[in-house]
Amino acid sequence: MRIGTLIICLAALLCAGCATTGQGEGSFMDRYSGSRQLTQAETMLKEGDTHAAMHVLDGICNGPAVAGVTDEALFRLALLTLKAKPGSAQAQHLLKRLKKEYPGSQWTALAAPVSEQVNALEEQRRQNKALKGSNQALTREVTELNQRLEQLKNLDQELEKKAR
Repeated sequence: MRIGTLIICLAALLCAGCATTGQGEGSFMDRYSGSRQLTQAETMLKEGDTHAAMHVLDGICNGPAVAGVTDEALFRLALLTLKAKPGSAQAQHLLKRLKKEYPGSQWTALAAPVSEQVNALEEQRRQNKALKGSNQALTREVTELNQRLEQLKNLDQELEKKAR
């Protein structure tokens, strides 16, 4: 009888939110709820419902911080966001947040090469934009030079006519 009473008291304490997993890591209930939502998002992804999974993952990311849950949700949401829109500013923000809030997480380690690729993609985009601008300027200059060359040809022809 004593063991049953002890178990009931422990369960009541845990459900009441008295037990936590550590500072800033959410309560037992937050961890449980987040884990269930993460499992739900994984199931949605397996079923092909990416949009709904992203919604659930976004909810986890915006909820209480729970190590082992929120960091995984940040990583997965960043990947899904990158899949939908490569180089997305939102995905970059999620990856930066993951690195800042969970520096020791395995998901942060997995995100490092992804972040590098996103940064490389962004740099390529900047370079492409600069090259397009240079290309447009050079095209205008070539057009202008061709017009001047044509004017010089016409002037040369007029001078030959006058010289005869």
